[in-house]
Amino acid sequence: MKRTLTILFLVSLLSGHTQEVKNAENERFENLPYILSTPDNYDESKKHPTIIFLHGADRSNTKHHPSKYAARAGLDFPFIVIAPSCKSGCSWSNVNLEGVLKQASEKVSIDPDRVYLFGYSMGGAGTWANVKKISHLLAAASPLAPAGGSVSDLCKLKDLPIRVYHGTADYGYDKSQNMIDKLKECGSESAELISLEGKGHGIWPAIFSEKDFYDWLLAQSRK
Repeated sequence: MKRTLTILFLVSLLSGHTQEVKNAENERFENLPYILSTPDNYDESKKHPTIIFLHGADRSNTKHHPSKYAARAGLDFPFIVIAPSCKSGCSWSNVNLEGVLKQASEKVSIDPDRVYLFGYSMGGAGTWANVKKISHLLAAASPLAPAGGSVSDLCKLKDLPIRVYHGTADYGYDKSQNMIDKLKECGSESAELISLEGKGHGIWPAIFSEKDFYDWLLAQSRK
């Protein structure tokens, strides 16, 4: 009971309305628990842009929740956020985000043409792993300081807007450059690497506090 109360206290700080959805995690992690939050101006009669947010190896879907940084920076944050929890033993490469999105769509009013996927560190690698599975559902994706990524089947993403953020002093920077180079070889005109000169690994708090990041997301639509 104490753990549940702590979680509910943390998520209450995230946005206008937050609910915790507890699903039993089976061995393939197809039914992940997740936090579902809505913006202050949420109107169930309207469709809202939606973020699927993947946490890092800290295994916390609240610690670096983007709405917290946006609020501190005084930014408008019009997004529904679906923040799955991938606990110890879980890997982002083995989760069913399409199922999570479908379930969340039954609870809140999601704009299906403006669904965005991003995550940091382990969640950045998870973004690369999952964007290949659900690209048909996404308007854009953004791996932040991704701890890995595979060029296998990357060309299937050539038409999806992808923006990678990576510090030049961080491990894996060259791999991020290779991923973007490969996408451009495939014919992508909307894949880009934002190189943060001299920066190390923990770049996401600054990015989640930038208006430009959210403006770029909102500019992307499947229509």
